[in-house]
Amino acid sequence: MCDLMALQPNLDIQLFLVAPDERREKVEQESGRPTFAYRERPLPRVCGFLAFDKLMDAVQGTRELGLASALKAEFLKKTAVYFVDDAETAATAL
Repeated sequence: MCDLMALQPNLDIQLFLVAPDERREKVEQESGRPTFAYRERPLPRVCGFLAFDKLMDAVQGTRELGLASALKAEFLKKTAVYFVDDAETAATAL
């Protein structure tokens, strides 16, 4: 993801990493590495973690309600976890 951000510095998109919940600690550890955390746009601020099972449960719930076709990107932002240090920083990530 950092390669993408480095090659396209003007690309202002939200990134998400989807992985099993048991990988959450590893993802947090890796995103906190200096190569990712001390960039102009730190990875922990712009890349949210989505636990695969939680994401699939949420998607299934919207399907059951007949709302899947109305899903917007905000759904991912609200579902994702951001590995930032404080509430103020977390609010800017959303």
